[in-house]
Amino acid sequence: MKVWELKNDRINDVARLVFASDEELASGMFDGDGRPLDWKTRPHANVFVEPRKKKTKPRVDISLLSAGYLVLNARARAALGEFLSQFGQLLELDVDGEIEWFYNVTNVIDCIDLQSSVLRPEGSIAKEAFHADRIPADPMIFKDPRTARTRIYVN
Repeated sequence: MKVWELKNDRINDVARLVFASDEELASGMFDGDGRPLDWKTRPHANVFVEPRKKKTKPRVDISLLSAGYLVLNARARAALGEFLSQFGQLLELDVDGEIEWFYNVTNVIDCIDLQSSVLRPEGSIAKEAFHADRIPADPMIFKDPRTARTRIYVN
């Protein structure tokens, strides 16, 4: 079974989002460890504008908020929301005054083979290897507990 990391590889070509409030970030409301989130209020994010640039980079339908955090606009939610909701939550987020959806993956599968993975000197995973027998045959979105805060996977 093949596994891919779900991410936006065009990070240098398109506008990314940034957390609008250090307080919201510090509160844990964006913890992406695989647990369901319960937001009492709709948090905010902003489109990042590079210093000394007159024009912002173009927006895409699925934006990167941070490693392991994706935000869908209305078009992406309409196309993918039903499928993605099977494996997590789509939570409303205010992005520069527009409603978009923070994707919180809650489907967690312990599937990384730590012995076969490439580790950095400090012990974090640089390149993961997977236990093939732990990856479901049906297509799904998931996180592994070892990388849940920084990576989303699809099989």
